[in-house]
Parts: sequence; C-alpha cells; structure tokens
Amino acid sequence: QVTRFAAPLFRMLAVLVLALILTVALMGPASPTQNLATIFIWVIWWVGFVLLTALVVDLWSSLNPFATVIDVALVRFEPRKRRTHPPAWVGWLAVFGLIFLSWIELVSDWSENPRAMALIVLLYNLGLFLGSFWLGRSAWFQTADPLTLLFGLLGRLAPISIQRNRLELRLPTSGLIGHSMSVSQAAFVVALIAIVLFDGISETPIWSATLQWVTESPTLRPWLLTLRGYGVDLLKLILSIGLISTILASWVLYTLLSFAIWLAAGRGVKFGKIFTGFATSLLPIAVAYHLAHYVFFLMLAGQLIIPALNDPFNLGWALLGNVNGVIDVGIMTAEDVWWVAVIALVTGHALSVLLAHIEASRLFKSHRQAVLSQLPMMLFMVLLTSFSLWVLAQPVVE
Repeated sequence: QVTRFAAPLFRMLAVLVLALILTVALMGPASPTQNLATIFIWVIWWVGFVLLTALVVDLWSSLNPFATVIDVALVRFEPRKRRTHPPAWVGWLAVFGLIFLSWIELVSDWSENPRAMALIVLLYNLGLFLGSFWLGRSAWFQTADPLTLLFGLLGRLAPISIQRNRLELRLPTSGLIGHSMSVSQAAFVVALIAIVLFDGISETPIWSATLQWVTESPTLRPWLLTLRGYGVDLLKLILSIGLISTILASWVLYTLLSFAIWLAAGRGVKFGKIFTGFATSLLPIAVAYHLAHYVFFLMLAGQLIIPALNDPFNLGWALLGNVNGVIDVGIMTAEDVWWVAVIALVTGHALSVLLAHIEASRLFKSHRQAVLSQLPMMLFMVLLTSFSLWVLAQPVVE
C-alpha cells in the first residue's frame, strides 16, 4: 500500500519535473532534438507514457502535476459553488482539446519550438485554472480536460490499477467492462483512432499523390495561389484539412456502424446507448495503432533523452559523465518493427472484438440479439484490420 506520505511526495516530484521541463524549454537549446523539453513531451511522455498507461498502469491520475498546481491555486481562489453536473457541451471541450493537441503535433511548427511549447503549457495551465474556478476542480478535470480523459480511459486497459492508494491486479481491458460514456466521450475515442490513423496515412505514397493532385489541379490552383499570396502556408492548410476530414469521416463511419448494429439487433435498445456503449471496445485498437506507428520512433528518438539530460542547458555540463550522443539506428530492424506492429494490431483488434461481444451481452436481453448485433461489428473489424495492415505495409514517404 502506498502510504499517505509517499503519494504527496510523488505528486511534488511530478510538479518539479514539470517546472524543469518549462525551465529548459525557455532557457535550453533551441533545437528540438537537443532540448530536453521537446524530447520529453513528444517522445517520453506523448508516446512512451501513453503506452505505459495503457499496457501497465495509469500513473497520470495520481501524479498529474497540472492538477496539483490547480489544487494549490484554488486554495486562495476557491469557487463559491461547484457544479456536480456540468452542461453536456462542456464534454466537447475535451474532444476539441484532443484535436488541437494533435494539430500541434502533426501540423504546426510549434511542436519543434521549445519556447512555443513552454507558452502552450503555461496557457494550458491557465485554462485549467479558469475552468476549475468556473465549474469546480473535479468537474472540469473529469469532463473538459483532454489529458485527464485520455489517460483515464487508457488506464482502464492496464492490468494494474491504483485504487485508494493501493495497487490492484486485474485482467487487461477489464476496467472498460461496464464503463459508461457520454456522446462526447465516444466521439473522443473515435477521434483518437482517427488521429493516429491519419498520422500513418500522411507518410504513405497515397498521401504524397494526393498532395501532388491538389497542387496541380487546374481548379484548385488559382485558389491556392491566392491563399499563398495572403501568407497562408499551403502544406499546413492541406494537412489541417486532411486531419479534420479524417476525424469527421471516422465519426460518420462509427455512426453508421452504430446504426447498423441498432438495426441488426432489432432496434430493441436506444440508438444512443449503442453509440456510447460500443465506443469503449475501440480503445484497444487506438493503443495498437499507437504502438505500431510509434514503436520505432520511441526506440530511436528516445535515445536523445540521455545527452539532453547530460547537458540540459547546453552549458558544457556532463551530469551523467562522458555520454556518447550517437544514435544507434540499428536498435530495431525493419523486420522487428513489422512483427511488433502486426502483433499489436491483431491483438488490439481481437481484444476489441471481445469487448464488443461482452458489451453486446450487457446491452441486449436475448442471446440472439447480441449475436446479430455483432455481425456489423465483425465486418467493420475485418475491414479496419485489413486497412491498417495495408497502411503499415506502405513505404514511409516524408
């Protein structure tokens, strides 16, 4: 059991890490491959920590440094009243927040600018404070904060759970069984899959061909030239449209899937329950995509953290001794990456099918309805698995 003294200590260490990241982002090297902040945020945390949360244990819910900072700030500025049931639209702020974070990573130049990342983190903390002051700390974090929602959902996949400062073992993905979701949270899960899928598609020859077609189109070219004349970055614009279009298309497809399940099961359960009920079964797919797409990036770019820690402010320090800053590009072969990705995708889809079957048994009264409801889901899973493996097999084009 984690003692009541250890938990605050770990939370304070997490705040110190956040302070270090902000300090290095503002005062460290300008290069994103040398600055500890950008390496930590996008490699160690956004990739590695997400996988740790889904595959091992959710530490974010206990260590969240932003929550600790807000708790301290609200001691002086405590809201007069708390809303235990915030408006439904507040949940969509988490969805838009996730999309904005993905836009920063996949489209903007801010992700490669340590100073810009420091500003984003500070503004994010300010937004958390204002939201917590308005709704109350618990209501805002649980409904509107994309990071709390993301790590909370992924943590339900993990085989280790932290409950009342105790570590508890459970079957992987069992934390999702019976977990109720709102419409916005279901849209959040679907958007999460779409974002990782778009990241993979944007590195394939088909995306390069799409860019070439757009730029050479006689119909679009005059409009593009006009936009460029106004200072619009055309590549970022096309990437932004591609990202948003992928998310919108995924929402439409999931809505159609839910409608097909509703029809196949005889319309005995409200459509809204089907839409929100089966969304949790898609989370293993999101983790599988994340692992398949980023495993090589994590192993390769993760090596940058050692020289960055050795001299975080580029002052000639050697905190870790004489560190060899050469990246070992052979740490994983292409065959290793392929097998990890295939195993991850197949396992993720299999777990999603299992969770969907369990959810169907919970939602529908009869065994026949539950079986019929899974026919559209099985077809959807086969098509999605085939498409994801096809994307994985494409050569990477920068």
